[in-house]
Amino acid sequence: MIKNCTKTNNLISSKNSILIYNILRDLGLIPTLKGTKFLNKAIQIVINSDNEFIVFEDVYTQIAAKYTNFNGAQIKNAIKYAIDNRNEQKSIANFEKIFGYKYDSYYFTNKIIIEEIARVIKYK
Repeated sequence: MIKNCTKTNNLISSKNSILIYNILRDLGLIPTLKGTKFLNKAIQIVINSDNEFIVFEDVYTQIAAKYTNFNGAQIKNAIKYAIDNRNEQKSIANFEKIFGYKYDSYYFTNKIIIEEIARVIKYK
């Protein structure tokens, strides 16, 4: 579980934070949506995790602990809303440049997009 990982309490570097923000923007996500901001935090948590297997409900709970006006379900739904309401043309245009393989809408779910962006950041 991520809760027990001490590394998740550390702040991510500002370079990686900006990199995540730019990737999300390039994928057509709207930066002002709260779901996009939660998505950024979720990616940061996954990047800082020592665990190979991530329980995403724990990630949402961790974010909810920081933003006390929201619970895990609200955070999950806000992220889904941000993903579903992205600029798809921008996603298609930039997808291969970011991930290195052809666009597929399959990757635009909460869990998969978080894992894929975290993978790109970790191995850059």
